[in-house]
Amino acid sequence: MKKYLLLIVFLLLLITLSFSQTPKYKDAFILKEPSSGDVITKNLPLTIELNFWNIAKYEGNTWMAFYKEEDAVEYYADIKNIILKDKNSWVHGYPEVYYGYKPWSAHGNSIEKLVLPRKVLEFPDVLFNLKYNIWYERNLSINFAMETWITKEPYQKTVTAGDIEMMVWLYANRLSPAGRKVAEVKIPIILNGNQKDIVWEVYFSPGSWDYIAYKSKENIIQGEVKIPIKDFIKHLRTVIANNSSRITAEKYDQMYVTVWEIGTEFGDPYTNEAKFGWTFSNFNIESK
Repeated sequence: MKKYLLLIVFLLLLITLSFSQTPKYKDAFILKEPSSGDVITKNLPLTIELNFWNIAKYEGNTWMAFYKEEDAVEYYADIKNIILKDKNSWVHGYPEVYYGYKPWSAHGNSIEKLVLPRKVLEFPDVLFNLKYNIWYERNLSINFAMETWITKEPYQKTVTAGDIEMMVWLYANRLSPAGRKVAEVKIPIILNGNQKDIVWEVYFSPGSWDYIAYKSKENIIQGEVKIPIKDFIKHLRTVIANNSSRITAEKYDQMYVTVWEIGTEFGDPYTNEAKFGWTFSNFNIESK
């Protein structure tokens, strides 16, 4: 029994040590405070953003680094004494990587593989690929989620009523999507090279814009995934038709898919410290 306990302690120590408190390479492209920057990965241009959109003040260490040699982005946070801008907005931030044009930043890049923004009716059948690994301490409220903004015009500089936020959650701990559950749907993904049928809970909230989240009924904290973006966009049309008072299915068809974001929402109104991080790599877009 004593040997077993020592083995557990040793393994936990190894896991903790595997996540460095500083970037691996001094010549990496590094963000050391809330900010953003463009990087060129092996296959895609991306923007990395240390996004603390709801934090007014904090103490501690946080950074995001792009390692060209490994074609990877690593994020680390060990922060405390967090003061929120708005407790009603619930989460603290969304450290992220994104491809395409992000309306809130009025910025972004894309290439021929998938030109964004793109009209819903013209969106191609593609897979967004990446490898990810999430870690956190102290039972932090956190998710691993991707999202897009679907807007009335292609290059808006904000999001308002009549626009859409669509999220795809693959992992969550002590966080749930906003709004009410309106459906369940099976949409397969590729996980670690194999097709995996996932049942998604669908949530809808008519806030300042229409919010829809697809939350996996299975928690997948790490893996290599290929996400069929169009399958979600197609099903979203039905969700909008059945639930939105502001957008018709016909209007939806003429709207624009602007971006594909990947990150971790974290925190809640009762969280004043957070220690967590992730590594994303192997970014690509391919035809389905």
